[in-house]
Order: sequence, then C-alpha cells, then structure tokens
Amino acid sequence: MTGTELSSGVPDVDPLSHRARMALRRVVMVAWLAIALGFAMEALILTVRFAAGAYPATTQVLIELAQGVTWSFFVCAGVSLGTALTKVRASLGGLISAISAPLAMGIAKGTQKVMLSALDAAAKPAILSLTTLGVLRAIEYGLLGWILASLASKEEPRPLHFALAGALIGSVFGGGITVLTIETAAANDAALALPQAIATGLNEIVFPIGCSLVVYIALQVRRHMKYVAAEAKQI
Repeated sequence: MTGTELSSGVPDVDPLSHRARMALRRVVMVAWLAIALGFAMEALILTVRFAAGAYPATTQVLIELAQGVTWSFFVCAGVSLGTALTKVRASLGGLISAISAPLAMGIAKGTQKVMLSALDAAAKPAILSLTTLGVLRAIEYGLLGWILASLASKEEPRPLHFALAGALIGSVFGGGITVLTIETAAANDAALALPQAIATGLNEIVFPIGCSLVVYIALQVRRHMKYVAAEAKQI
C-alpha cells in the first residue's frame, strides 16, 4: 500500500480547530512571557533600590510584585491581541491597546487592594489620579499598539525595530509620567526619595521595551507555527 493510499484514509484535520489550537498556544505563550516580564521588572527595580541603599519591607515587595505582574499580564496581552489583528487594520490594533492599558491598570490596582487587605498593610496615597494615569497610558499604549501592528505587517519584522518603538514610546510617555509624578509629589510636600524616583522612571521607561519584545517573540512563534502547519499539509 502506497503512502498516498495511507494518507487518503486519514481524515483531514479541521482547519478551524487547527487555527484555534495555534491561537491558544500563542495566548498561553504571551501570558507566560508577560508574567516573566513582570517578575523581571520587579527584580530590576529591587536591584536599583538596593544599590541606592533602600530596603523595602517584604510586604511592600509582595504588593508591588502582584500589581506589577498583573499589569504586565493584561497590558501585554492587550497589545499582543491588537498586533495579531494587523490583517484587519493597524489602527484597530492601536485602539485595542488603548483600551487594554487603563483596564489593565484598574485590574492591577484591584490586585494591589486585595494584597493590602490580605497582608493587613496600609495603602499609600496615590500621587497621580487614576484618571490622569488612565488617559496618559491609553494614549501611550494606543500609539505603541499602532506602531507594533504596523511593524508586524511587514514581511520580515526585526526585533530592533520593536525595541526601538518601545524605547521611543517609553522615553516620551514614560519619561513624561515620571517627571509629572516627581513634580506632583514635590508640589504636595511628599517629594520622592531618589531610589523611588529612579524605580518609577525604570518602570515607566523600560517596561514598554520589554512588552514590545514580548509581542515580537509571540509574532515570530505564530509565523513559525504557520510554516510548520503549511509543511505538514504538504507531507
């Protein structure tokens, strides 16, 4: 019996089911990468604080870790989802990213409150209002999502371009949010200590770069899975 006869007896795999499995794998991968990014950012911030002579309490570290990982998970998932829809329109990717940023921030703040309650810790007053941060981050990640969606539409997107897009957005918006935070705190007679100011800057400026690279890796894995699926159909 020939190979052709053998293969003809096997029912074809439903293409919709195959696409669903590929999409699910990509979502799971983005989730794990986003969680890893949240841990990496917290490790970087802690390292800077220790180097500057600041030693936060364990409860504070746990609260910030929970908030950071939650924020990273939801915002990177939103940006990645928007980038995946480049075939529809790059502007739609930007819109989805713009919506996901304030939603992710709200969920992260909710996680922070849960952790505060669980650890019986006192909440620190917010320096910038949630409305101000929500608007700024909606614009920030809306633009980032639009840029990344445009880059993803190219035949051979490069990681450097994704990193530069994140660096540009992080420098402009993240830098602006950092300066605004420092000035607002000083105006309210609650000036930030140097380690806290540096940590705020790192979080605002470096995170968009990491999120952009998460999106790039997810994009490359998706393309690789498509190539493998196409080759499997030819066998």
